[in-house]
Amino acid sequence: MRDSTRSPLPPGRPRPADGAQLPHIHARERATLAGVIDGLDGAGPVLVTVSGLHGTGQRTLVRWAAHRARTAGLRVLHARARPPAPPGAARPYGVVAQLLAPLRAPGADTRPAPPEGGGPGTGNGPHGDLSPLLRQARREPTVLAVEDMHRLPAGDLDRLQALLRRADGSRLALVCGGSEQVTAGPDWAGALASAAGPAAVHDLSPEQLDQAGTAAVVGAVCGAPFDDRFAAAAHAVSRGRTCLLLDILRQFAGLGLRPLTAHVPTLRTLGTAALGDHLIRAAHDLGTEVTAVVRALAVCGEHLDPNLVCALAGARNLSEHRLAAVLARTAGIRALPGGRLTVEPALRARVLEEMAVDERRALHARAAELAHRAGADDGAVADLLLGAHPVRAPWAGETLRRAARQAVGDGLHDHAVTLLSRAQQDGHDRAGDPLAGLDLAAAHLVAEPEAGVLRIERTLRAPGPCAPRAHAADLGLTVGSGAMVCRAVAGAMADPGETGRDVLLALLWAADPTGQAELGDPVPAAAAPLPRNPVSPAQAAVRAWQLALHGEDLDTCVRLARAALAHGHGTRTPLVQPVLAACRALCAAGLPDEAEAGLDGLLAVLRGSHLTLAAPEIHALRGEVQLRAGRLAAAARDLHAAEQALAPLGRSAAALPYVQAVGILVESESGRGEQARIRAGTPIPSAARNSEHWPHLLFARGVVALREGRPAEARDQLWECGRRLMSRHRVNPAILPWRSLAALACHGVGALEEARRLSEQEVALARRWNAGGSLAWARVSAALVDPQQDRLALVRSALAEAGGGPAGPEYVRVLAESAAAEMTEDGGDRRVAAGSLAELGRLTALHPAAPMAVRARVLARAGRPGTAPVPGWEALSPAEEQTALLAGRGRSNRDIAAALRISSRAVELRLTRVYHKLRIDGRRELRALVREMGGHRNDAARTGR
Repeated sequence: MRDSTRSPLPPGRPRPADGAQLPHIHARERATLAGVIDGLDGAGPVLVTVSGLHGTGQRTLVRWAAHRARTAGLRVLHARARPPAPPGAARPYGVVAQLLAPLRAPGADTRPAPPEGGGPGTGNGPHGDLSPLLRQARREPTVLAVEDMHRLPAGDLDRLQALLRRADGSRLALVCGGSEQVTAGPDWAGALASAAGPAAVHDLSPEQLDQAGTAAVVGAVCGAPFDDRFAAAAHAVSRGRTCLLLDILRQFAGLGLRPLTAHVPTLRTLGTAALGDHLIRAAHDLGTEVTAVVRALAVCGEHLDPNLVCALAGARNLSEHRLAAVLARTAGIRALPGGRLTVEPALRARVLEEMAVDERRALHARAAELAHRAGADDGAVADLLLGAHPVRAPWAGETLRRAARQAVGDGLHDHAVTLLSRAQQDGHDRAGDPLAGLDLAAAHLVAEPEAGVLRIERTLRAPGPCAPRAHAADLGLTVGSGAMVCRAVAGAMADPGETGRDVLLALLWAADPTGQAELGDPVPAAAAPLPRNPVSPAQAAVRAWQLALHGEDLDTCVRLARAALAHGHGTRTPLVQPVLAACRALCAAGLPDEAEAGLDGLLAVLRGSHLTLAAPEIHALRGEVQLRAGRLAAAARDLHAAEQALAPLGRSAAALPYVQAVGILVESESGRGEQARIRAGTPIPSAARNSEHWPHLLFARGVVALREGRPAEARDQLWECGRRLMSRHRVNPAILPWRSLAALACHGVGALEEARRLSEQEVALARRWNAGGSLAWARVSAALVDPQQDRLALVRSALAEAGGGPAGPEYVRVLAESAAAEMTEDGGDRRVAAGSLAELGRLTALHPAAPMAVRARVLARAGRPGTAPVPGWEALSPAEEQTALLAGRGRSNRDIAAALRISSRAVELRLTRVYHKLRIDGRRELRALVREMGGHRNDAARTGR
């Protein structure tokens, strides 16, 4: 056994014990050996075989027996079997030659001869003369100690068998030790026992140490009190193998550390290194072919069956079944389901480090091809290819790309970059798929954003087919690099030889549909406008979105969007931004189901390609579509999917403000006000303010502020939202109805003229667009902020216009206002109110905490004008009623305190009493009550009570 390297010990610290100095290890086997040696003078020949798993102490026991025999004054001849020499190398001494050497040189040392080199014979020829050994054993008790019998050549095994058969009358003890794991040739222990003749036979099989045995060795080697957890860790890392345990503990003790739990990580590190060394020694002991098999297992054992592993290693002379049985019992080799074997992951690098780099790469290349032919998983074959030299075969590039798509789908973008970069090293890769470079750019955009943008720009500016450039522009728009796309596409279109001008022109306008980019470069003035009735699907989609943004020609917008989606259905790699433009246009037109179908088609081709980067925006838009359709649970699921897709992209993703905005609105409409408030307050990177989606986030924050009774804050958020939209000529209220909500906020702070002006603008713009839902909500908002309007007529008109649209937030609000107006206005019809309330209750039943569900419950309790709308109102004191009415108008506690000249604490106490007397939960229900009482219009009269 090779001696382990020992580190210098601190002064005064005992040197770690050797296995031969630990009598409690293998005590039963030592007792047997002692009996044989002590009784050899009066006994006949004896055969002792010490066999077992590699590393369980066979060599230590043979040496212990030799040491005891020498101490007893017996003649000891020691030998050690050597592995076969490589072709052309000097042949080592045979075992019989080593045993005979001291007898042929009187007075020579009886220790084993050197492992290789010249000497008196090789012992590999015919049996030769064994007489010197027999004469020596008859003259005096003699012990023949032979190590590593599992490496014994067949010729030497035959000679030892002949020696045993002729040993009658001699005082000879043949003590042989070695592993029982033999991959070729006969079972050496059984062969010797069958030829023992007159010799007594003792077959010893040292077992692996148990927990108690390991603990005893730890105490003896480390020479200090130890923790039980340390001993348990030592047992686990050594697998109970005596030699491995001693090797690990010697190195640990050599570091001067105490065997405590705190040092278990160091112990495990040493154990992994020692286990790797032992595995390599075990493989070398079993021969060069076995070593090659172990290396092949380290590369691809888990992917190939044993017969293919043997073929990969070139081990054609080994029995596969016998080899598998031997290796499965070797420390460091793990058996897998299905009969496959592999080297433990922590040891693979150690097993392969002895190979030359080129040899190791060639092994990986052969393993990859075999695994590919055997139908292994793409990811496994790709990992093998990464360790190989460039294969330059079509199957290799295709496998690497498929594995990269899987990695992207699993969120492993760094690994995808590695796989795709390697795929591009193959000459076959670039000729296969012109979009392959975009997959690499998409992976770079996540792992290294700057590198990804540069790769997209290079693709845009490179000459060649239109398709790669169109998809590169689409990808650039998806990640928010609109200014770069505009510049690069404009340059490409200036080339008179450009063949894909229609698609590139569409993408140029997709970057800035209205040509009024607030930040960055707008569409170049020289760029041609899109045709009014384009034929190209990409142009049709972007033109439909242009019409929707301007709020013009609803019918043409819908026709173009439908045509664009119909043409792109089933395309393997569609352009994302045109499809999104068509779906947004349909959503603004009040056709959420058609928009959802278009998005579903896009999601179907999403996974694994460069299109994955669009997943957050696609899912967020789908969530908005579900929200507009009143399907709040589905909207929440889409929002979750958007956030999951957003996670690997980081907080710099272009779609982040949009995802956050949709999340705020979904939480708010579902009645989860606290979650909506938290989302609204979540900080967003400053770079996101340049995103085209930033107005959506401002709008959502304004909604939360308005519902929580902060009209001044809501007005500021909505005004900024409107300013950004107007700067880009995005005027359609169906996109974001910021004017109507800003009007309500202005009304809440007393800016009545401003509120009236905003509501009139929204009605006019909504009438021009003529989509039922947005026009209905604009009319209702006008009725709420302008007391001079005929509220009942406006609400009835709004209800008629909204009836044919989706049952989303706009529709349920119109239902609520219809019920309220029919109940409180002169000429109202309570039967119409009851119908509206029934419909409102049905639509809000799944979300009882939603604002409109609360409103429905309040309206159900409300009476006609002039009566107490809620039991308990008449019980309010004048001060409480005055405070309640101001709070119901949306005034903050600070505003109320200033208006009534009382403290904020007094306002809080009054409102607490109001909630208790009216049996309501808080400010939201109070605002609904005040609205139904006409509080927005008659506040002055009531506060003068």
